[in-house]
Amino acid sequence: MPKARPLGKEMILAAMAKTKSNKAAARYLNCSYIHYKMWARRYEATQPGYANLFEQHKNQSGKGIPKFLSNGKPRRDFALLDIIEGRLDPSSFNPNKIKYRLLQEGYMKEECYSCGFHEHRLLDYKMPLILNFKDGNKQHYRLDNLEMLVITVISSKLETYLATNNWRV
Repeated sequence: MPKARPLGKEMILAAMAKTKSNKAAARYLNCSYIHYKMWARRYEATQPGYANLFEQHKNQSGKGIPKFLSNGKPRRDFALLDIIEGRLDPSSFNPNKIKYRLLQEGYMKEECYSCGFHEHRLLDYKMPLILNFKDGNKQHYRLDNLEMLVITVISSKLETYLATNNWRV
């Protein structure tokens, strides 16, 4: 285990100038929060009314901190409209979550766009729908490029494609 490095007052003040909370300052200094807290409490505050640097840099209300960093976990919500209109690159998002949000927010119907199938499975009450891209590019989430298809429709389209191009399986 590596030896813990001491944090100087100048290092802590520099981290405080660049960050908005004690946890962010610890991340900035690439050390644990407990290690940062121990060293920040050792130095006197530079502003009157505070006991030490740790108390001076507290931000319990979270002012100025983006909400997607709340509770230390990145928030996975994203602007679906930005993905649909092409302003946001969808490659960093889970396609299943995008499909779920498209259905939940009413952008798409929960039925097969080819045959109209819309029955739920009895076991888990889910629908066997797959998000299909008409142009084949899985980065184009425009609504006119998307369709929900049942697995049987996709397999019949694949069989037709293979038969027309003389492919053998």
